[in-house]
Amino acid sequence: MNIRFAADDDIPAVVRFNQRLREGGRGEEQITLRLSLPGEARYRPEGFPVYRRMMIAEDGREVRAALMLYHNNIFIHGRKRDFCWLDMPISEGIIDRRYSLAIIQLVKAVSRYEPFLMSTGAGPEDKDSFRLLTKFDWRHHAVPFFFYPVKVTKVLLGMRYFNKHAQLRYGALFGAYSGLGAGLSGLLALRRRIDAILSGYERSVEGIFGSWADRIFENCLPDYGVAMRSDATTLNILHPPDKPGLTRLRVRRKGAKRGAGQDAGQDAGWILVASKQMKNNRHFGDLKVGTLVDGFGRAADAPALVAAGINHLAETGVDIIVANFSHVAWIEACRCSGMIAGPDNYYHFVSPGGSPLFEDTCPPREIHMARGHSDGMWSLI
Repeated sequence: MNIRFAADDDIPAVVRFNQRLREGGRGEEQITLRLSLPGEARYRPEGFPVYRRMMIAEDGREVRAALMLYHNNIFIHGRKRDFCWLDMPISEGIIDRRYSLAIIQLVKAVSRYEPFLMSTGAGPEDKDSFRLLTKFDWRHHAVPFFFYPVKVTKVLLGMRYFNKHAQLRYGALFGAYSGLGAGLSGLLALRRRIDAILSGYERSVEGIFGSWADRIFENCLPDYGVAMRSDATTLNILHPPDKPGLTRLRVRRKGAKRGAGQDAGQDAGWILVASKQMKNNRHFGDLKVGTLVDGFGRAADAPALVAAGINHLAETGVDIIVANFSHVAWIEACRCSGMIAGPDNYYHFVSPGGSPLFEDTCPPREIHMARGHSDGMWSLI
């Protein structure tokens, strides 16, 4: 196999690669045809360390394996380090055993290129990518999952996940038709309205991440043992204004906080949210799903950021809101905002070169990991 970075003229071969996977019954596992991150062309200054490349394994005739690498920075106890997200490692070996070694060669090559690699979403445990990364001794940890059923009866009837387990299915039907769902929906709405979390805050929708996001990142970074680069330039490369389905919420403290030593209108942070009308989704059926994609701010303000995201999505008419966060402050923020812990099947993987992540000096609860890191959110927007 020839291992190399892909160029634009490799796209036809990648299209054929995807077609062979579809014909082999693995149409859900497709490599993206976008070689760059969504906002690279417009928002990335020359030489800026956030960008994406595709690496392929080809045999002189066709592409047999592929993965996406996007370069970024991570801050570990305040120290900046380069790393790459590894996304969508896919091999033709899943439908043709002749090419089973292609992905092995590809992952070995990318590990030599950049030893510090991370990946997200590679679950459940019987998934090909999960087995692949564990084979290479990548450490992993589940990123806690939370959900907020805005319209409980509709969620009980519409969640496809419940159909996988008889007890859940019958329990959901009982809850929906007994009136329990309607009662819970009212209680949750009441909790959201009377919750005092947002009493000292106000939110605004922003069209783009501006200099205010730079200030938030610089001021709040010391609150986190580990955090991804989240300045305005990086955020606009990853989540550009022309990307549909995304809403940037800027959250400020109200002037009422002045007496507590806070300036009126001071930024508390931001939260990025998304919504999507599902259609025959294997987990959500035909529900309209809202997602807390990412956020950043003082750890003490995380409850206000989560609550702002929940309120905004509920007002836009979503049926259910979901989120994945690993940092303890954001986990507690989800809980105190009324979100319910669900089954964990979303994982954060770190290569052997990613020390000290997941070690005693850097446990998962100190790592600020969200659904929007890597490409984990694209199925939800």
